[in-house]
Amino acid sequence: MAAPPQKNPLHVPSPFRVQEPAMTPEQKEQQYVHDVYQVIAPHFSATRYKPWPVVEEFLTTMPPGYVGADVGCGNGKYIGVNPKLFMVGSDRSSNLISICGERGHEAMVCDGLSLPYRPEFFDFAISIAVIHHFISPERRVAAIEEILRVVRLGGRVLIFVWALEQTGKRDFDKDVQDVFVPWAMPKKAEPKIKVKAPSRPQGVKKKDRKKHPKGGEEGDKEKENGEEEAKKEGEANETTATETTAVLAQALQDVSLDKKEDHKAEMPQEQEGGSSSAPAGDAATALSSSSAPASNAQQQPQESSASPSSATSSPEAAAPVYNRYYHLFQKGELEDLITKTNKATIVQNGYDRDNWWCILEKTSN
Repeated sequence: MAAPPQKNPLHVPSPFRVQEPAMTPEQKEQQYVHDVYQVIAPHFSATRYKPWPVVEEFLTTMPPGYVGADVGCGNGKYIGVNPKLFMVGSDRSSNLISICGERGHEAMVCDGLSLPYRPEFFDFAISIAVIHHFISPERRVAAIEEILRVVRLGGRVLIFVWALEQTGKRDFDKDVQDVFVPWAMPKKAEPKIKVKAPSRPQGVKKKDRKKHPKGGEEGDKEKENGEEEAKKEGEANETTATETTAVLAQALQDVSLDKKEDHKAEMPQEQEGGSSSAPAGDAATALSSSSAPASNAQQQPQESSASPSSATSSPEAAAPVYNRYYHLFQKGELEDLITKTNKATIVQNGYDRDNWWCILEKTSN
């Protein structure tokens, strides 16, 4: 009987210890979300380019001229979906906001629990895959309340959060709602160095020989000059070749050292539903140490030390891995948080792309 296929270790989450007395919720969110997205921002952005259908429909049905907020906008992929709207993005990751700016979007760095907008300023708002990054139920409710604060009465808000009951490639333990979800960075491409072979001295150039086909004093003189120039060119080329060989040797030595530190890895597949922007915790941690406090994300990540059966069988397991905190929402949990705000009613809800989503309408301040 053939052995069952092994799961990709990069798709296997690990439990997160919410109760950590040495750290405040703010510190956990900083370490286990914000710092991580700062590091992975360019690679993360490269995998986020196609709008989800529910979000696209929500934005395209808004009346022309409406002003909206994308809270936790990531790389800004939703800001330009409907050009008839004016949207402003916000995110805790300055690196993701820089990407928004490069794309011509209006976006700013700010905390989702303290938005720098006037009350009731926006006609609508979206928060896509963000609120699941907040550590506690109280902070999740506060995040929803802050979005409602900046939306006018009658304005609508679309919220997406990761579901515990996922049907995609991840198989979550239904008894564990707080997890680390790994993100693998691609390996740096090995340098490609072309060595130019030294040119051989060829004497007088062909065009010069044609100029003086019968030789003579003038022709002999140009021939001598040509041979002298060719000799100098040959010496220069030999010097260049020697220098190039030295550079190549150094590069190969660097590559050899790099291979010892980090094995070759493939580019990971796109990870659905993990919008980077949430005001939540960040930190770069090795896959094997996901349940313990991680080191600062600005430091080099440790290599994954998963079990040999999974780590050695998949080259991806050797890539730098960063763990992000997620709270996985059970069915009905998002609706309960919205109800606790006493400021909105639920207009529509559903399940899409491993996320629970709700459209709510603001009813009171």
